[in-house]
Amino acid sequence: MNCELCGKEISDRKEVIVEGSELQVCSECARYGEEVISSEDEKASKNELMKRIEKQRRKRESRKAYGTEENELALDYPERIKEGRIENDLTQEDLAKRINEKRSVITKLEKGDMRPSDDLREKLENALDINLLEELEEIHTDSSESQSALTIGDLIEEK
Repeated sequence: MNCELCGKEISDRKEVIVEGSELQVCSECARYGEEVISSEDEKASKNELMKRIEKQRRKRESRKAYGTEENELALDYPERIKEGRIENDLTQEDLAKRINEKRSVITKLEKGDMRPSDDLREKLENALDINLLEELEEIHTDSSESQSALTIGDLIEEK
């Protein structure tokens, strides 16, 4: 049998849960997951583990790539970065050094060719004393429209 993570041939397999999936892996890859508890006496522990995994999965799904549930990266972030840099009397090179990034990153951000990660966004906001997030506008739809629209979530069956 082969390890379901690395593909190595294994003789003694371990059953672990990785990202919510139960896999049979080698002893080296077992560190990437939580070991499955197999005894009948410990089913409560397994249920607790599954609850923790489900909670982590929901937390990951609820996170946004940028900001929080109410905020997202502003569409005019390139202008905000450039204006903030100019107001602070910094060159692109100076700003790059201040936030420990390459000058080319600053250039790409100011042109809008690159979106900043959350970490980079926070460094820019702190260094330039600007805000790159904006509040999301709530969109209200007619209830009849929302019931007839098909989403990917409607096609997925959960076990």
